[in-house]
Amino acid sequence: MNRRWLPPLIVAPLIVGVWVFGVSLPASAHGTGSRTDLPLPAWQMAWAAAFSVIVSFVALGTFWDKPRLVASATGRRLVSLASSPAKTLEVVCKVVGVALFAVVIFAAWWGKPGTATNIAPTAFLIWFWVGLQLVSVLVGDVYRAFNPHTTIADTAASLKARIRRTPPSSAGDDNRDGTGGWAAVAMVAAYLWYELAYHSTDSPRSVAVFLTAYSAVMLGGAALYGRDWIRTADGFAVLFTKISLIAPLYRDLSQNLRLRTPLAGLTTLRGGVYTVAFILTVLGSTTFDGFTRSSIWLDLAGDLTGWEATFVNTLGLGAIVVIVALLYALAVKAMAVVTGDSTRELAIEFAPTLVPIVVAYAVAHYFSALLLDGQLLINLLSDPFGHGWDLFGTRDYAINWTLVSPSEIAWVQAGSIAVGHVLAVAAAHDRAIDRYPRETALRSQYPMLAVMVAYTVIGLLLLLGT
Repeated sequence: MNRRWLPPLIVAPLIVGVWVFGVSLPASAHGTGSRTDLPLPAWQMAWAAAFSVIVSFVALGTFWDKPRLVASATGRRLVSLASSPAKTLEVVCKVVGVALFAVVIFAAWWGKPGTATNIAPTAFLIWFWVGLQLVSVLVGDVYRAFNPHTTIADTAASLKARIRRTPPSSAGDDNRDGTGGWAAVAMVAAYLWYELAYHSTDSPRSVAVFLTAYSAVMLGGAALYGRDWIRTADGFAVLFTKISLIAPLYRDLSQNLRLRTPLAGLTTLRGGVYTVAFILTVLGSTTFDGFTRSSIWLDLAGDLTGWEATFVNTLGLGAIVVIVALLYALAVKAMAVVTGDSTRELAIEFAPTLVPIVVAYAVAHYFSALLLDGQLLINLLSDPFGHGWDLFGTRDYAINWTLVSPSEIAWVQAGSIAVGHVLAVAAAHDRAIDRYPRETALRSQYPMLAVMVAYTVIGLLLLLGT
Protein backbone atom coordinates (compact mmCIF):
# COMPACT_ATOMS: atom_id res chain seq x y z
CA MET A 1 0.00 0.00 0.00
CA ASN A 2 1.21 3.50 -0.79
CA ARG A 3 2.22 5.08 2.52
CA ARG A 4 0.82 8.47 1.64
CA TRP A 5 -2.68 6.98 1.97
CA LEU A 6 -1.91 5.61 5.43
CA PRO A 7 -2.75 8.77 7.45
CA PRO A 8 -6.22 9.26 5.92
CA LEU A 9 -6.98 5.58 6.40
CA ILE A 10 -6.06 5.91 10.08
CA VAL A 11 -7.82 9.21 10.67
CA ALA A 12 -11.11 8.29 9.01
CA PRO A 13 -12.02 5.19 11.06
CA LEU A 14 -10.92 6.84 14.28
CA ILE A 15 -13.11 9.88 13.65
CA VAL A 16 -16.05 7.67 12.72
CA GLY A 17 -15.46 5.62 15.85
CA VAL A 18 -15.36 8.74 18.00
CA TRP A 19 -18.63 9.95 16.46
CA VAL A 20 -20.36 6.64 17.14
CA PHE A 21 -18.94 6.58 20.68
CA GLY A 22 -19.75 10.22 21.30
CA VAL A 23 -23.36 10.35 20.21
CA SER A 24 -24.15 7.31 22.31
CA LEU A 25 -22.79 8.79 25.54
CA PRO A 26 -24.99 11.52 26.97
CA ALA A 27 -23.39 12.86 30.16
CA SER A 28 -23.70 15.51 32.81
CA ALA A 29 -21.16 18.10 33.73
CA HIS A 30 -18.85 17.61 36.66
CA GLY A 31 -20.14 18.99 39.92
CA THR A 32 -22.96 21.16 38.59
CA GLY A 33 -25.64 18.80 37.26
CA SER A 34 -26.60 18.28 33.65
CA ARG A 35 -26.02 20.90 30.99
CA THR A 36 -29.57 21.86 30.06
CA ASP A 37 -28.89 25.53 29.26
CA LEU A 38 -25.97 25.32 26.85
CA PRO A 39 -25.63 28.14 24.30
CA LEU A 40 -25.14 25.41 21.68
CA PRO A 41 -25.97 21.69 21.60
CA ALA A 42 -23.24 19.62 23.23
CA TRP A 43 -22.40 17.78 20.03
CA GLN A 44 -21.94 21.08 18.16
CA MET A 45 -19.57 22.41 20.81
CA ALA A 46 -17.62 19.14 20.77
CA TRP A 47 -17.20 19.12 17.02
CA ALA A 48 -16.40 22.84 16.95
CA ALA A 49 -13.56 22.16 19.37
CA ALA A 50 -12.41 19.19 17.29
CA PHE A 51 -12.50 21.35 14.17
CA SER A 52 -10.32 23.95 15.89
CA VAL A 53 -7.76 21.22 16.63
CA ILE A 54 -7.74 20.19 12.95
CA VAL A 55 -7.43 23.79 11.77
CA SER A 56 -4.55 24.38 14.17
CA PHE A 57 -2.78 21.32 12.75
CA VAL A 58 -3.13 22.66 9.22
CA ALA A 59 -1.87 26.09 10.30
CA LEU A 60 1.11 24.58 12.10
CA GLY A 61 2.00 22.50 9.08
CA THR A 62 1.89 25.61 6.91
CA PHE A 63 3.63 28.21 9.07
CA TRP A 64 5.61 26.33 11.74
CA ASP A 65 8.43 24.92 9.63
CA LYS A 66 11.21 24.78 12.21
CA PRO A 67 11.39 23.89 15.92
CA ARG A 68 10.68 26.91 18.09
CA LEU A 69 10.11 25.49 21.56
CA VAL A 70 13.44 23.70 21.80
CA ALA A 71 15.32 26.89 21.03
CA SER A 72 13.50 28.85 23.74
CA ALA A 73 13.60 26.21 26.49
CA THR A 74 16.50 27.88 28.33
CA GLY A 75 14.88 31.31 28.44
CA ARG A 76 16.46 34.32 30.11
CA ARG A 77 17.61 34.80 33.68
CA LEU A 78 15.44 36.97 35.93
CA VAL A 79 16.92 36.72 39.42
CA SER A 80 19.12 34.46 41.54
CA LEU A 81 17.38 32.25 44.07
CA ALA A 82 20.65 31.69 45.94
CA SER A 83 20.53 35.11 47.63
CA SER A 84 19.86 35.50 51.35
CA PRO A 85 16.31 36.90 50.95
CA ALA A 86 15.42 34.03 48.59
CA LYS A 87 16.83 31.47 51.02
CA THR A 88 14.89 33.03 53.88
CA LEU A 89 11.71 32.87 51.82
CA GLU A 90 12.44 29.23 51.03
CA VAL A 91 12.73 28.43 54.75
CA VAL A 92 9.42 30.22 55.39
CA CYS A 93 7.76 28.17 52.63
CA LYS A 94 9.05 24.94 54.16
CA VAL A 95 7.71 25.86 57.60
CA VAL A 96 4.35 26.86 56.14
CA GLY A 97 4.16 23.61 54.16
CA VAL A 98 4.78 21.46 57.24
CA ALA A 99 2.37 23.53 59.32
CA LEU A 100 -0.45 23.23 56.79
CA PHE A 101 0.18 19.51 56.45
CA ALA A 102 0.05 19.12 60.23
CA VAL A 103 -3.27 21.00 60.44
CA VAL A 104 -4.83 18.82 57.73
CA ILE A 105 -3.56 15.58 59.29
CA PHE A 106 -4.72 16.58 62.77
CA ALA A 107 -8.13 17.64 61.47
CA ALA A 108 -8.49 14.44 59.48
CA TRP A 109 -7.74 12.20 62.47
CA TRP A 110 -9.20 14.13 65.39
CA GLY A 111 -11.47 16.82 63.95
CA LYS A 112 -15.24 16.59 63.85
CA PRO A 113 -16.48 14.24 61.07
CA GLY A 114 -18.17 15.76 58.04
CA THR A 115 -16.98 17.84 55.12
CA ALA A 116 -18.86 20.91 56.34
CA THR A 117 -17.14 20.86 59.74
CA ASN A 118 -13.67 19.51 58.93
CA ILE A 119 -11.06 21.25 56.82
CA ALA A 120 -9.26 18.08 55.67
CA PRO A 121 -11.43 16.96 52.70
CA THR A 122 -11.78 20.44 51.20
CA ALA A 123 -8.13 21.34 51.72
CA PHE A 124 -6.81 18.06 50.34
CA LEU A 125 -9.26 17.02 47.61
CA ILE A 126 -10.02 20.48 46.19
CA TRP A 127 -7.41 23.09 47.05
CA PHE A 128 -4.36 20.84 47.10
CA TRP A 129 -5.20 18.51 44.22
CA VAL A 130 -6.95 20.97 41.92
CA GLY A 131 -5.58 24.32 43.05
CA LEU A 132 -1.93 23.35 42.87
CA GLN A 133 -2.35 22.01 39.35
CA LEU A 134 -3.64 25.41 38.21
CA VAL A 135 -0.94 27.29 40.12
CA SER A 136 1.76 25.04 38.66
CA VAL A 137 0.72 25.70 35.07
CA LEU A 138 0.63 29.46 35.65
CA VAL A 139 3.71 30.22 37.77
CA GLY A 140 5.81 27.05 37.91
CA ASP A 141 6.65 24.33 40.42
CA VAL A 142 5.72 26.08 43.69
CA TYR A 143 4.94 22.80 45.46
CA ARG A 144 8.65 22.06 45.40
CA ALA A 145 9.16 24.82 47.99
CA PHE A 146 6.28 23.67 50.25
CA ASN A 147 6.52 19.86 50.01
CA PRO A 148 6.29 18.74 53.67
CA HIS A 149 7.75 15.31 53.02
CA THR A 150 10.91 16.82 51.55
CA THR A 151 11.26 19.19 54.50
CA ILE A 152 10.78 16.40 57.05
CA ALA A 153 13.27 14.15 55.24
CA ASP A 154 15.84 16.96 54.93
CA THR A 155 15.48 17.83 58.62
CA ALA A 156 15.83 14.20 59.66
CA ALA A 157 18.95 13.83 57.50
CA SER A 158 20.49 16.95 59.04
CA LEU A 159 19.79 15.75 62.58
CA LYS A 160 21.19 12.33 61.78
CA ALA A 161 24.34 13.91 60.35
CA ARG A 162 24.80 16.07 63.45
CA ILE A 163 24.43 13.10 65.77
CA ARG A 164 26.93 11.10 63.75
CA ARG A 165 29.06 14.19 63.08
CA THR A 166 29.12 13.51 59.36
CA PRO A 167 28.11 15.78 56.47
CA PRO A 168 24.52 15.18 55.24
CA SER A 169 24.24 13.28 51.98
CA SER A 170 23.18 15.17 48.89
CA ALA A 171 19.58 14.82 47.84
CA GLY A 172 20.40 15.30 44.20
CA ASP A 173 18.79 17.76 41.83
CA ASP A 174 17.65 16.75 38.35
CA ASN A 175 15.41 19.43 36.86
CA ARG A 176 15.06 17.83 33.43
CA ASP A 177 12.42 15.31 34.31
CA GLY A 178 11.64 16.07 37.92
CA THR A 179 10.23 12.57 38.24
CA GLY A 180 11.41 9.06 38.04
CA GLY A 181 10.26 5.53 38.22
CA TRP A 182 7.34 3.31 38.65
CA ALA A 183 6.95 4.28 42.29
CA ALA A 184 5.53 7.64 41.20
CA VAL A 185 3.08 5.86 38.88
CA ALA A 186 1.94 3.65 41.75
CA MET A 187 1.52 6.58 44.13
CA VAL A 188 -0.49 8.75 41.76
CA ALA A 189 -2.58 5.72 40.78
CA ALA A 190 -3.27 5.09 44.47
CA TYR A 191 -4.54 8.63 44.90
CA LEU A 192 -6.67 8.49 41.76
CA TRP A 193 -8.19 5.22 42.94
CA TYR A 194 -8.93 6.81 46.29
CA GLU A 195 -10.48 9.91 44.69
CA LEU A 196 -12.50 8.24 41.94
CA ALA A 197 -13.17 4.64 42.98
CA TYR A 198 -13.27 4.47 46.77
CA HIS A 199 -16.79 4.80 48.15
CA SER A 200 -16.05 7.18 51.05
CA THR A 201 -13.55 9.68 49.71
CA ASP A 202 -14.95 12.76 51.43
CA SER A 203 -14.76 11.24 54.91
CA PRO A 204 -12.13 13.01 57.05
CA ARG A 205 -11.06 9.68 58.52
CA SER A 206 -10.46 8.19 55.08
CA VAL A 207 -8.37 11.26 54.22
CA ALA A 208 -6.42 10.64 57.43
CA VAL A 209 -5.74 7.00 56.55
CA PHE A 210 -4.70 7.84 53.00
CA LEU A 211 -2.38 10.72 53.93
CA THR A 212 -0.81 8.75 56.77
CA ALA A 213 -0.15 5.73 54.56
CA TYR A 214 1.14 7.97 51.75
CA SER A 215 3.48 9.78 54.13
CA ALA A 216 4.72 6.51 55.56
CA VAL A 217 5.71 5.34 52.08
CA MET A 218 7.42 8.65 51.29
CA LEU A 219 9.35 8.98 54.54
CA GLY A 220 10.05 5.27 54.84
CA GLY A 221 11.44 5.25 51.31
CA ALA A 222 13.59 8.28 52.11
CA ALA A 223 14.99 6.48 55.16
CA LEU A 224 15.79 3.37 53.12
CA TYR A 225 16.90 4.82 49.79
CA GLY A 226 17.86 8.42 50.53
CA ARG A 227 16.09 11.76 50.28
CA ASP A 228 16.06 11.62 46.49
CA TRP A 229 13.35 8.95 46.83
CA ILE A 230 10.74 11.60 47.60
CA ARG A 231 11.56 13.69 44.54
CA THR A 232 11.32 10.67 42.26
CA ALA A 233 8.51 8.70 43.93
CA ASP A 234 6.08 11.35 45.21
CA GLY A 235 3.21 11.14 42.72
CA PHE A 236 1.93 14.60 43.61
CA ALA A 237 5.34 16.25 43.25
CA VAL A 238 5.92 14.45 39.97
CA LEU A 239 2.61 15.61 38.53
CA PHE A 240 3.04 19.22 39.62
CA THR A 241 6.57 19.25 38.20
CA LYS A 242 5.45 17.92 34.84
CA ILE A 243 2.61 20.44 34.66
CA SER A 244 4.95 23.26 35.65
CA LEU A 245 6.95 22.67 32.45
CA ILE A 246 4.16 24.48 30.61
CA ALA A 247 4.63 27.58 32.78
CA PRO A 248 6.79 30.54 31.71
CA LEU A 249 8.77 30.50 34.99
CA TYR A 250 11.20 27.86 36.24
CA ARG A 251 14.25 27.37 38.43
CA ASP A 252 17.41 26.14 36.72
CA LEU A 253 20.20 23.98 38.13
CA SER A 254 22.17 27.08 39.12
CA GLN A 255 19.30 28.26 41.32
CA ASN A 256 18.23 31.05 38.99
CA LEU A 257 14.63 32.00 38.26
CA ARG A 258 14.23 32.11 34.50
CA LEU A 259 11.54 33.19 32.03
CA ARG A 260 10.83 31.20 28.88
CA THR A 261 8.15 30.66 26.26
CA PRO A 262 5.14 28.73 27.65
CA LEU A 263 5.23 25.05 26.60
CA ALA A 264 9.00 25.24 25.97
CA GLY A 265 9.76 23.36 29.18
CA LEU A 266 8.06 20.25 27.80
CA THR A 267 11.00 19.83 25.41
CA THR A 268 13.23 19.15 28.43
CA LEU A 269 11.06 16.35 29.81
CA ARG A 270 12.78 13.01 29.42
CA GLY A 271 12.11 9.69 31.05
CA GLY A 272 11.22 6.12 30.27
CA VAL A 273 8.15 4.00 29.83
CA TYR A 274 7.18 4.97 33.37
CA THR A 275 6.76 8.57 32.17
CA VAL A 276 4.31 7.39 29.51
CA ALA A 277 2.43 5.30 32.06
CA PHE A 278 2.27 8.20 34.51
CA ILE A 279 0.80 10.67 32.02
CA LEU A 280 -1.69 8.20 30.56
CA THR A 281 -2.83 7.12 34.03
CA VAL A 282 -3.68 10.69 35.01
CA LEU A 283 -5.29 11.39 31.64
CA GLY A 284 -7.36 8.21 31.69
CA SER A 285 -8.52 8.75 35.25
CA THR A 286 -9.93 12.20 34.45
CA THR A 287 -11.72 10.69 31.45
CA PHE A 288 -13.24 8.11 33.78
CA ASP A 289 -14.39 10.90 36.08
CA GLY A 290 -16.38 12.33 33.17
CA PHE A 291 -17.68 8.91 32.18
CA THR A 292 -19.13 8.35 35.66
CA ARG A 293 -21.58 11.20 34.91
CA SER A 294 -22.87 9.51 31.77
CA SER A 295 -26.27 7.85 31.63
CA ILE A 296 -24.62 4.54 30.72
CA TRP A 297 -22.52 4.52 33.89
CA LEU A 298 -25.34 5.80 36.08
CA ASP A 299 -27.61 3.02 34.81
CA LEU A 300 -24.85 0.49 35.49
CA ALA A 301 -23.51 1.62 38.85
CA GLY A 302 -25.59 4.58 40.00
CA ASP A 303 -27.37 2.63 42.74
CA LEU A 304 -24.32 0.82 44.11
CA THR A 305 -22.95 1.71 47.53
CA GLY A 306 -20.12 0.68 49.83
CA TRP A 307 -17.44 -1.73 48.72
CA GLU A 308 -19.65 -2.97 45.89
CA ALA A 309 -19.47 0.52 44.38
CA THR A 310 -15.71 0.63 45.02
CA PHE A 311 -15.22 -2.68 43.19
CA VAL A 312 -17.20 -1.62 40.12
CA ASN A 313 -15.58 1.82 40.09
CA THR A 314 -12.16 0.19 40.23
CA LEU A 315 -12.96 -1.96 37.20
CA GLY A 316 -14.32 1.04 35.31
CA LEU A 317 -11.34 3.21 36.17
CA GLY A 318 -8.90 0.56 35.01
CA ALA A 319 -10.85 -0.04 31.79
CA ILE A 320 -10.95 3.65 30.82
CA VAL A 321 -7.24 4.10 31.53
CA VAL A 322 -6.52 1.12 29.29
CA ILE A 323 -8.72 2.51 26.49
CA VAL A 324 -6.99 5.90 26.62
CA ALA A 325 -3.61 4.17 26.58
CA LEU A 326 -4.63 1.98 23.65
CA LEU A 327 -5.62 5.04 21.61
CA TYR A 328 -2.20 6.53 22.23
CA ALA A 329 -0.49 3.20 21.46
CA LEU A 330 -2.40 2.96 18.18
CA ALA A 331 -1.26 6.44 17.16
CA VAL A 332 2.35 5.69 18.10
CA LYS A 333 2.25 2.40 16.17
CA ALA A 334 1.03 4.23 13.07
CA MET A 335 3.72 6.87 13.53
CA ALA A 336 6.34 4.15 13.66
CA VAL A 337 5.18 2.90 10.25
CA VAL A 338 5.72 6.38 8.83
CA THR A 339 9.05 7.17 10.51
CA GLY A 340 10.66 3.76 10.84
CA ASP A 341 11.43 4.33 14.53
CA SER A 342 10.56 1.88 17.28
CA THR A 343 7.15 2.16 18.94
CA ARG A 344 8.75 2.32 22.39
CA GLU A 345 11.02 5.19 21.39
CA LEU A 346 8.18 7.21 19.90
CA ALA A 347 5.88 6.56 22.85
CA ILE A 348 8.48 7.99 25.21
CA GLU A 349 9.38 10.88 22.90
CA PHE A 350 5.85 12.19 22.39
CA ALA A 351 4.28 11.42 25.79
CA PRO A 352 5.22 14.88 27.17
CA THR A 353 3.07 16.49 24.47
CA LEU A 354 0.00 15.07 26.24
CA VAL A 355 0.65 17.14 29.38
CA PRO A 356 -1.39 20.15 28.10
CA ILE A 357 -4.37 17.78 27.77
CA VAL A 358 -3.89 16.65 31.36
CA VAL A 359 -4.11 20.29 32.45
CA ALA A 360 -7.08 20.96 30.18
CA TYR A 361 -9.00 18.03 31.62
CA ALA A 362 -8.21 19.16 35.16
CA VAL A 363 -9.59 22.63 34.43
CA ALA A 364 -12.64 21.29 32.63
CA HIS A 365 -13.55 18.73 35.28
CA TYR A 366 -12.70 20.61 38.46
CA PHE A 367 -13.13 24.30 37.62
CA SER A 368 -16.63 24.46 39.09
CA ALA A 369 -15.65 22.45 42.17
CA LEU A 370 -12.77 24.83 42.91
CA LEU A 371 -14.84 28.00 42.53
CA LEU A 372 -18.02 26.76 44.19
CA ASP A 373 -17.31 23.93 46.63
CA GLY A 374 -13.87 25.39 47.30
CA GLN A 375 -15.50 28.40 48.98
CA LEU A 376 -16.15 26.16 51.96
CA LEU A 377 -12.50 26.66 52.89
CA ILE A 378 -13.33 30.25 53.89
CA ASN A 379 -15.63 28.92 56.62
CA LEU A 380 -13.29 26.13 57.65
CA LEU A 381 -10.23 28.35 58.07
CA SER A 382 -11.93 29.85 61.13
CA ASP A 383 -12.94 26.46 62.53
CA PRO A 384 -10.72 23.77 60.94
CA PHE A 385 -11.50 21.05 63.50
CA GLY A 386 -15.22 21.67 63.99
CA HIS A 387 -14.87 22.85 67.60
CA GLY A 388 -17.05 25.94 67.22
CA TRP A 389 -14.17 28.39 66.82
CA ASP A 390 -14.30 31.57 64.74
CA LEU A 391 -10.61 32.46 64.46
CA PHE A 392 -10.91 34.83 61.49
CA GLY A 393 -14.58 35.76 61.67
CA THR A 394 -15.49 33.71 58.59
CA ARG A 395 -17.25 30.70 60.15
CA ASP A 396 -20.66 31.90 58.98
CA TYR A 397 -19.57 32.88 55.47
CA ALA A 398 -22.37 32.17 52.98
CA ILE A 399 -21.15 30.30 49.92
CA ASN A 400 -22.03 32.10 46.69
CA TRP A 401 -23.39 29.31 44.51
CA THR A 402 -24.10 31.84 41.72
CA LEU A 403 -20.46 32.94 41.42
CA VAL A 404 -20.42 31.37 37.94
CA SER A 405 -23.42 30.30 35.90
CA PRO A 406 -23.84 26.84 34.33
CA SER A 407 -23.39 28.31 30.84
CA GLU A 408 -20.15 30.06 31.90
CA ILE A 409 -18.88 26.79 33.34
CA ALA A 410 -19.75 25.06 30.06
CA TRP A 411 -17.81 27.65 28.04
CA VAL A 412 -14.78 27.26 30.32
CA GLN A 413 -14.98 23.49 29.98
CA ALA A 414 -15.24 23.59 26.19
CA GLY A 415 -12.61 26.29 25.84
CA SER A 416 -10.08 24.61 28.13
CA ILE A 417 -10.36 21.27 26.35
CA ALA A 418 -10.06 22.89 22.92
CA VAL A 419 -7.09 25.04 23.93
CA GLY A 420 -5.40 22.13 25.70
CA HIS A 421 -5.59 19.92 22.63
CA VAL A 422 -4.41 22.72 20.34
CA LEU A 423 -1.38 23.23 22.60
CA ALA A 424 -0.74 19.48 22.60
CA VAL A 425 -0.83 19.46 18.79
CA ALA A 426 1.64 22.38 18.75
CA ALA A 427 4.00 20.62 21.17
CA ALA A 428 3.86 17.37 19.16
CA HIS A 429 4.42 19.24 15.89
CA ASP A 430 7.45 21.03 17.33
CA ARG A 431 8.97 17.73 18.45
CA ALA A 432 8.31 16.15 15.07
CA ILE A 433 9.85 19.09 13.18
CA ASP A 434 12.90 18.92 15.44
CA ARG A 435 13.26 15.19 14.87
CA TYR A 436 12.39 14.61 11.20
CA PRO A 437 12.48 16.33 7.81
CA ARG A 438 9.42 18.54 7.33
CA GLU A 439 7.44 16.21 5.05
CA THR A 440 8.05 13.17 7.27
CA ALA A 441 7.22 15.21 10.35
CA LEU A 442 3.86 16.25 8.92
CA ARG A 443 2.91 12.73 7.84
CA SER A 444 3.96 11.30 11.19
CA GLN A 445 1.56 13.61 13.01
CA TYR A 446 -1.63 12.43 11.29
CA PRO A 447 -2.07 9.58 13.79
CA MET A 448 -1.48 11.95 16.71
CA LEU A 449 -4.03 14.34 15.22
CA ALA A 450 -6.57 11.53 15.12
CA VAL A 451 -5.99 10.81 18.80
CA MET A 452 -6.25 14.51 19.68
CA VAL A 453 -9.58 14.73 17.87
CA ALA A 454 -10.76 11.57 19.64
CA TYR A 455 -9.77 12.89 23.06
CA THR A 456 -11.38 16.27 22.29
CA VAL A 457 -14.76 14.92 21.20
CA ILE A 458 -15.00 12.22 23.85
CA GLY A 459 -13.89 14.59 26.59
CA LEU A 460 -16.41 17.28 25.69
CA LEU A 461 -19.32 14.95 25.11
CA LEU A 462 -18.73 13.37 28.51
CA LEU A 463 -18.64 16.80 30.14
CA LEU A 464 -21.34 18.61 28.23
CA GLY A 465 -23.73 15.88 27.14
CA THR A 466 -27.29 15.85 28.50
